Amino acid sequence: MNMTVKNVVIGSVLLASLSGCSLFRSGSTPATSPDMQSDTLPPVLGVGTVEAEPGKRRLCNPQELERLFAGLDPAVQAKLAQKVYYFATDASELAPEAADSLDAHVAVLLKGGKTIAQLTGHTDERGTHDYNLALGERRANAVARYLVSKGVSSDKIAVVSMGKEKPVADGHDEAAWKLNRRVELDYTECATR
Repeated sequence: MNMTVKNVVIGSVLLASLSGCSLFRSGSTPATSPDMQSDTLPPVLGVGTVEAEPGKRRLCNPQELERLFAGLDPAVQAKLAQKVYYFATDASELAPEAADSLDAHVAVLLKGGKTIAQLTGHTDERGTHDYNLALGERRANAVARYLVSKGVSSDKIAVVSMGKEKPVADGHDEAAWKLNRRVELDYTECATR
């Protein structure tokens, strides 16, 4: 067998074996599966965020958050309870209903002090590890871009992606996936001036 024929045979075997692989669990493939290969991702648009280092930043405790939110209008304070923003499958566009809550967080970040909003992007279990890390980052960057568009300095924002590594729901169905496609907003460095 010459080298060219041997390469074609090897390539055909690899292609056949790879085409049998699925990015989704058997029986859970949606009618139209999104292309979740990491080499098809558009570039991530950054907002010049600070380095996040998840796990090394200490999140603000309830007492620090109470002090941080003090002095804000009670209607604004009520909207601060929402700190999780959900996304559609394979999407990184913010839902319009996120604006009210995010505007309340803008008010906190514009107060001054050293407080940083840490935005942690998450995905559901489907897709490759690399794809989901990039998608989680795109989701967190979508929230970051919204905050920056409202006047928040990019040095008050940290973007982190956990991809599919930290699910809040363990199921292997749409109900669980819907809860796992999210960005969580937390505050760090809550010391006030």
